[in-house]
Amino acid sequence: METNSVSKLIQQKKETKASISKKYSFSNKKPLLGIFLDKDLSKDIENKVHVFLEASQELDVEVVVLADGNLDSLHLPNVIYLPYNRNNRKTLLEASDMALVFDFSDVEEMLLNGVIPISSLRPEVSDYNPNRETGNGFIFKKDSPWAIFAALVRARETFKFPYDWKHIIRQGMSSVKS
Repeated sequence: METNSVSKLIQQKKETKASISKKYSFSNKKPLLGIFLDKDLSKDIENKVHVFLEASQELDVEVVVLADGNLDSLHLPNVIYLPYNRNNRKTLLEASDMALVFDFSDVEEMLLNGVIPISSLRPEVSDYNPNRETGNGFIFKKDSPWAIFAALVRARETFKFPYDWKHIIRQGMSSVKS
């Protein structure tokens, strides 16, 4: 993947993020975590997402949930909720720095949009290794809200290093086109 195209994508992402942050009154300086819920969730997944959202309140991230359906149990302060439609999905893909990924999520679309997945083990996502500078996402190995939270913490800390973050985006985009 050419450095210029990744740089251009990151610049477009910053512009879209600035626009959405102004519209919904949140900081565009913090990483934006997108959560795309385009399916009805099982009670188990809904409970994990709720615990995860509560825990994410303790990190310095902005959270936007794109949801199709009734998610009254997930509503928390400092989380933006958008109704699921094509326009909101496109905007959130273009603005998000990272996304919580589920089995039903389209990871390739996220990677092509420079969104770094926080995911369970799956073939499209390789865990970022800072020593080897390899990987295109952050994997949680246990299916628990706290394991997901730990992966988010790793992503949040890596986001603080622009060179590393850009490298992860580049690896994600090139992994899809390979």
